[in-house]
Amino acid sequence: MHRSNWPTLQGSTRPLKMKDWGDLDLMDPDVGEPPAGDQFLTAEKDWVRVEAGSSSEAPIVTLYAGDDPGPQTGWEEVQEITMVSTTGFLALCDGGYTPVHKTNLATAGTGPYVIRVHASDRSSEDRKPRFLIQVIPGQRTGDEPAPPLTTIEDSEGALLVRTSFTQPDEWARLLDALEEATEEHHTPLTVIDNPAYAGHSPAQITARIQHDDEDWPNTTLILIADEQALASAEYPLLAVNYLPADPPFRITLAAASSLVINMELSNTDFHEWSQSVEADGIYREEHY
Repeated sequence: MHRSNWPTLQGSTRPLKMKDWGDLDLMDPDVGEPPAGDQFLTAEKDWVRVEAGSSSEAPIVTLYAGDDPGPQTGWEEVQEITMVSTTGFLALCDGGYTPVHKTNLATAGTGPYVIRVHASDRSSEDRKPRFLIQVIPGQRTGDEPAPPLTTIEDSEGALLVRTSFTQPDEWARLLDALEEATEEHHTPLTVIDNPAYAGHSPAQITARIQHDDEDWPNTTLILIADEQALASAEYPLLAVNYLPADPPFRITLAAASSLVINMELSNTDFHEWSQSVEADGIYREEHY
C-alpha cells in the first residue's frame, strides 16, 4: 500500500459516504491483529473496530484528528477507547481492510490515542447510520515506542519530506501548489508527511532511504520542507543530493518541478543547479 504521500489530517473531513455496509476499522493495514469482541468499540495495538450496528444501510462517517475538541452533543451514543499506535499511521478502513480516505489520522506519530466515537441510527432500517470519529493524541509519558527505524520504501521519483510541523496552514498551501505543478508537468514525486521526521537533518533522511540489491538508493534527490521553506511564500525547499560531494541548496517550489524532471531524465546533474543559485542562495529559474 503506497501511503508515504498521505497528508496527516488536522481537523475534520466532510462526511464520507461509505460504499459498503459493515464495521469500521481505524488501523494500520500493514500490521496488527483484529480485536476480539462484539462491543461497540474494541481495540488492540494499531487497531480499533467500531461495530456498525444492525442497519443494512452504508454508514456516513465524519473524521476528526487533532487536539481534543470535546464530545459533541446531539448523538444517540458517545463512547471512547484508548489504543496504541506503534507505527505512527492510522487510516479509516472498510470491512475489507481497505483505506477509504487517504489521510493519516495519527497526528502525533507513535504512542497512545483516545478514539471517541459518536453514533446515531445504528439500528435504523430507513436511515443511514451516522458516525463522528475523533482521533485524539493521548498523554505522552516518554515510554512510548520510538518511531520505527525502517527505511523509506514507498517512493516514486524524488522525495519531498516535511520536517517542520508548526505551520500547518503553510504546509496545506504548499501541497495545493504542488498538486497543480505535478499534474501540469507530470512530475514524479513522493511526499513524506510524517511527524516521525520532525526536525530531521538531511543526513538523517538520506540514511533511511532504501537500497536495492546492488546497494543503489531508490532515489537520489530529496527536497526538504523545513521551517525556513515554510516561512516564505516562495517555499524555498532545501534540495539535497544523496551523493555527499554535492552541497545542498535552496530552490523555490515553482522551480523544483523542473529540477525533478530534468534530474529524472538525466538532462542535467545536481552540481550544475547548485552553481546557479542567486545571491541569497535560492534557485528560482523555471525551465522544462
